[in-house]
Amino acid sequence: MAALVDTNVIIRFLVGDHEEHLHKAIRIFEEIENGTLEVEILSTVLMEALFVLTRFYNIPKKNAVSDLKAILSLEGVINRNKIILSDALTLYLQRNIDFVDALILTKSQLQGYDRISFDHDLA
Repeated sequence: MAALVDTNVIIRFLVGDHEEHLHKAIRIFEEIENGTLEVEILSTVLMEALFVLTRFYNIPKKNAVSDLKAILSLEGVINRNKIILSDALTLYLQRNIDFVDALILTKSQLQGYDRISFDHDLA
């Protein structure tokens, strides 16, 4: 059975600001990379990681998106919506819109949903 990864594991892995957690996170992501550990990364976890990386740690959006897309591409990440999440990260970066708006746009484009919003970014 797959596990769910929390934001703090992703942050410790990418930022490395807590030595003990970093070593544990590295082991976890090595297992995810080689497929011996299967995980799902919820879209809310991805959104929170993006927020923490860019707002709290001041990591440039381009770098945060690149790192998160690399994590999504690992063999052990089994999200059914990996393409949607990855494309939403790209759209978030390219169009400079909120990640949730990028996710709504991407999902509607790829899966044919209509959009209902007062947000001009979604028009």
